[in-house]
Amino acid sequence: MRILAMDTSNSTCCAGLYDGDKELSYKLSFEKRTHSETFMPLVHEVMQENGLKHSDLDAYAVTVGPGSFTGIRIGLSFVKGMAAASDVKCIPVSSVEALARSVDPVDTPKDKTIFISCFEARNNRVFAGVFTADNYMRLIPDNAYNADDLIAILRKMTIIGDMNFIVIGDGSNTVNKAINNSDFCTEVLSVNYAPGAVILPKGIYGAAKKLIDNLYEPVSALNLEPMYCAKAQAERLRIKYNPAND
Repeated sequence: MRILAMDTSNSTCCAGLYDGDKELSYKLSFEKRTHSETFMPLVHEVMQENGLKHSDLDAYAVTVGPGSFTGIRIGLSFVKGMAAASDVKCIPVSSVEALARSVDPVDTPKDKTIFISCFEARNNRVFAGVFTADNYMRLIPDNAYNADDLIAILRKMTIIGDMNFIVIGDGSNTVNKAINNSDFCTEVLSVNYAPGAVILPKGIYGAAKKLIDNLYEPVSALNLEPMYCAKAQAERLRIKYNPAND
């Protein structure tokens, strides 16, 4: 099954091509330009390197959030257009799961490690999900969390005392502050940080393959929807200052 795995949900963007479990090629961009400038050339390069047309693909796998509202909208707009034009179905993937699947622990055993996968959401908030490192079982649902609340939720879980934690993604510094404001470090085996970790195509593909193996049916371009997990700032301000709320 040929799958083009793509992400624009946060500060980086990427695209990678897979045939079965074989990674054919991938591109990752750290450029400061907007994804509207970098994403499509990236996708074109990956397809061109392998001499494939979009109609040769079996599915697009794309992160749908949570993450940057603008990034998600750019990526889904492009993917919807490509899917409609080529009649290729889509597999929506969680960005925080894709991030967790992009990282491998090196100093701790996988069966004793938990990933806190997080992206910065400002005002002490993070877009986050929590996963076991050995089989990526989701322990806490994807959502926008106040970092202090996220750590409080984790501290209520009986499993944590026997586990090592790795906080990954650009929300790591915010989560670090919340951890330092609590006794979390004394309650677990260890806490390490990987703020530079980013979503790689292999993480997107891994999440998509899990869905396929569980008999998930890819959706049409029309049914591909974002998973924002929070209201945009403009929407929050509109609600806050709506005269009807007075």
